[in-house]
Amino acid sequence: MSKLKPWLLSLAIVFLLTGCTAGEDAEAEWTALQIARAVAAGGDADMTEIVPGGELYEDYVSGYYGLNTDEILDGAVLVDGGDSAQEVTVFRFTAEDVARTAAGRLEEYLSARQADFEGYMPVQAEMVSEAAVTVRGAWCAMIVLPDSQAGEQAFDNCFESQAPETTPQSEPVTGTDVPQSAGTEVTPEPTSESATPSLSTEPVEWEYNEERVIDAYRSGDWTMLHEYDRAILEVVDEVLTTVAPEGMSDYERELAIHDYIIENASYDSNSLSLLPFFEENPNNTNPYGTLIDGRAVCRGYSSTFQLFMDLIGVECITVEGEGNLSREEHAWNMVRLDGDWYCVDVTWDDPTGLGSVSASLAHRYFNVTSEFMRETHHYWDETYVPEATETTYAWNG
Repeated sequence: MSKLKPWLLSLAIVFLLTGCTAGEDAEAEWTALQIARAVAAGGDADMTEIVPGGELYEDYVSGYYGLNTDEILDGAVLVDGGDSAQEVTVFRFTAEDVARTAAGRLEEYLSARQADFEGYMPVQAEMVSEAAVTVRGAWCAMIVLPDSQAGEQAFDNCFESQAPETTPQSEPVTGTDVPQSAGTEVTPEPTSESATPSLSTEPVEWEYNEERVIDAYRSGDWTMLHEYDRAILEVVDEVLTTVAPEGMSDYERELAIHDYIIENASYDSNSLSLLPFFEENPNNTNPYGTLIDGRAVCRGYSSTFQLFMDLIGVECITVEGEGNLSREEHAWNMVRLDGDWYCVDVTWDDPTGLGSVSASLAHRYFNVTSEFMRETHHYWDETYVPEATETTYAWNG
């Protein structure tokens, strides 16, 4: 496995601009990896290359794309991963009709992939929605780039140009170990500037328990707590003292806590990567990941919001359901104010990759109705979940 080298960008541009016509012989001269590199040169990522012979190649081709490797004569998969959806795949199949069937399966993969990013990373979801799947004879390419149309043109140009001189092939990815020489070392995603640094990078035997944390906070006795519990409570105490203190109304405290969470945590985008060496924060499902590490997934956001609501005496429940058209597991909250229920999705109020978001976008799912949640692709078993119909405490700017 290797990374896309800077010189390949210049090389690809030369190929695309010179237009050295090679006729029908050009198709046979190009390899899938060379074409994929030429296409990916128009992106803005240093992409990981996955080629035949590696375990991950089989994972992508058969597992994710649903293709039959016996029908593929040559293939290459280039993926960015982490917080990016950029991806380029090029395959040469045994026949054109096989390539067209494969194109349909790649379209299905893109629909599911777009749904994975919806709500969490809107910019990446939009890029996937504008992806291109193109067929040229027995060749098929899937292109997810900031400018997928340009990538599609680069793919077509390869068949009208001489292939580049032979370049070193990538070493196949065989597992989760990434050779340092391959240039694929992953830098951990920075945490929020205002989040408290992690206490330790060493694995610890600790499991979050809300009842234990609440009992300690109310009793004032933290002496027997694990250091992670104490770290959570230190942030909680600061928030309930300065950000959402007593004297404010329940709605005001709820809003202040909601805003604190989205300002000090970010969605753990590594959880959306299909590459194994983008490691998730091990505590992204609990308040330690949210408040201390600053990286969480939906259960981290919802459990943190639940903890705060329980501590300030606002009736609150956590709804475990599904989100997006992909029907992935998702969790959010409901609060009861003045006897009426409201839905709150703190996670989707904190979209990643948009930079500074507007106040309306940061409160789109704050104190909304159940019907609004249904309209925005939230799914749940309604048997034991109250219906939210009121709008009195909906955010109004």
